[in-house]
Amino acid sequence: MISHVFTELKNRIAGEVVVPDSPEFDGPDQLFNQVGSSAITVYVQSTNDVVTTISFARKHDLPLSVRSGGHGLSRQAMHNGGLVLDLTHIQQIELLDAEQHLVRIGAGARWGDVAKALAVHGLALSSGDTKQVGVGGLTLGGGIGWLVRTYGLTIDSLQAAELVTADGRIMRVSAEEHPHLFWAIRGGGGNFGVVTSFDFRAQPCHTIIGGSVIYDASEAEAVLTAWASSIHKAPEALNSTIELFPGFGSQIPPQITVKLCYAGEDQAAAKKAIEPFLHSGIVRSQNIQKMPYAAMLEDEVSPPPGLRLIDHGGFLKTMDREALSTLAAHYGQPGRPIAQIRALGGAMARVSPQATAFAHRENEAVVYMATFAPSSVTEEEARQIRQAAWQPLALMSSGAYVNFVSEVSEKSVTDSYPEETYTRLARIKASYDPDNVFAQNHNILPAERRLRHYGK
Repeated sequence: MISHVFTELKNRIAGEVVVPDSPEFDGPDQLFNQVGSSAITVYVQSTNDVVTTISFARKHDLPLSVRSGGHGLSRQAMHNGGLVLDLTHIQQIELLDAEQHLVRIGAGARWGDVAKALAVHGLALSSGDTKQVGVGGLTLGGGIGWLVRTYGLTIDSLQAAELVTADGRIMRVSAEEHPHLFWAIRGGGGNFGVVTSFDFRAQPCHTIIGGSVIYDASEAEAVLTAWASSIHKAPEALNSTIELFPGFGSQIPPQITVKLCYAGEDQAAAKKAIEPFLHSGIVRSQNIQKMPYAAMLEDEVSPPPGLRLIDHGGFLKTMDREALSTLAAHYGQPGRPIAQIRALGGAMARVSPQATAFAHRENEAVVYMATFAPSSVTEEEARQIRQAAWQPLALMSSGAYVNFVSEVSEKSVTDSYPEETYTRLARIKASYDPDNVFAQNHNILPAERRLRHYGK
């Protein structure tokens, strides 16, 4: 069957079609935190290829996964035995309007390439931490990036998008065109169609002033407290993350890393804003300097061979003493999970929680926890590890950032969206994907199916 349908699809699209017995196949997919082998992988080259591939998957009743960067923690950017629609060849980065700073970016582009391309025009977009993260996945989940306090989420710069629906329609969505769908794709993930390109309004940004400060792990609570106090007083131009790292064997000792990104070229103002973060404890090293914004994006670090990353996250309404003490006591020490705390607020918080499907704007921080386990663990074992690692923060956190969720369950979805937001998303899902073709994600059931399944 695969050989027959392989030929059928290959003759209909401009892109590349790969199956396990084709010459192009070079073994199972090796993606961040996941290994697998789809029955068919389609590397589309155009929107028409996307239309054809969706139609093909539906015709042959093949489960459909959509992949932009392949960095998804939920392990759903592939599907063993199904069809993967891979967008990595749709990676154009165009300046549409220099005066208005409008840019068009293909969903398969990577944020490292985007940052470099926009720098040529003196522009930047708030994006992910690592160069290899795909534009599509990060944007659809919201986009908490290095300029979040200064310019908001990635979706707050989104002006329009091109999208292919489950029934093959090619649609342009914006505040004026299909506004309900435009609302949904700003935080609702890949539930509503395959987005092929995004139109953003970028921000002027030639360089930033930033880098990292590394503190001794023994001073975790003091450093956390000083960091939180400093970020409360910092201008919105300053963005920061603090990471509690337990060490890794004899290679990397336990440490606390404060990362800083000041969005502006005024070195005197940047120095004043950054100065309080340099005196929170015993400094092991620091590297604060003027640099291109693209330099803030790091190379991806995949889990070591044989290990799988198990993570969880949630939002902190306030970074109070109880939360900081809990983080210091339970994370970042040898044998404990990694914890990363990202400061929010600023421009992100000034957007109404109802304006987009990302609804967690009132929180001061988002916390991301990660621990390693053997790749062979079952999903039930992973769930137990995740629950135990997150338990100290469970009662003082709320919600979840869909891009930081590796668990695939109804709870992971309901944690990501308040009930009112989820209900609205489910209704929009029912309008554009009533058959739930796009189910290989943090899935929002179409409204009618949800009622039948959960009785509410």
